[in-house]
Amino acid sequence: MAKLIPRLHTLLAELKRRNVFKVASVYALTAWAASLGAAELLPAFGAPAWSIRLFVLFALLGLPIAVVLAWAYEITPGGILRDAAAEPSAQFAERRLSSSSTTVLSEAGSGVQVSWSDAGGHHERLFRRDFRIGRDDGCELHLDDPMISRRHVEVSFADGLWWIRDLGSRNGTLLDGRSVTHVPLPASCRVRLHEAAPEIRLEVKSSSRAQTVASALPGSSQR
Repeated sequence: MAKLIPRLHTLLAELKRRNVFKVASVYALTAWAASLGAAELLPAFGAPAWSIRLFVLFALLGLPIAVVLAWAYEITPGGILRDAAAEPSAQFAERRLSSSSTTVLSEAGSGVQVSWSDAGGHHERLFRRDFRIGRDDGCELHLDDPMISRRHVEVSFADGLWWIRDLGSRNGTLLDGRSVTHVPLPASCRVRLHEAAPEIRLEVKSSSRAQTVASALPGSSQR
């Protein structure tokens, strides 16, 4: 049960991000209005009574289809695009960063500079090993905020990149305003551990030989 609640929060956040609730609400209202219109107009054109029931049935069957399409696709200025998080391969899941962002290809021994402010003032720390951020005293970066989960997020080094991973937190992780679960860190970014949380600035510190590359795909970064 303890693991189910964080997963449920993550699912609800993802449904909200993909506008599933909005699409379902708009579709339901539209189908209801269309059904009322059909009930008034079809008999006027001599349509049999069963045609109204058939119309309402098809309208109801269209709801799950609309929900699935809202989950898999998103409407953008460039048209309707497949959501990168819906790709079947796990390596593309939740890695949709801004196309203008960059990722530092680091070497072992590089680090992540973390800066934040709280009631005690402004703080800065440089981490050269994997670290966790959360409310638990065992986290390498401890934050005393009741809205932050005990073990909220982890920053780790793998495959030449620094990654940030949400640990099934209660309120999710926002990277430059976007909800994420597991993505490579840009060269510099701002993180919030809930919508009202103060910003935490993360900056990848690497050697002068490290390469800085743009996202490989428009609007996304891949591992």
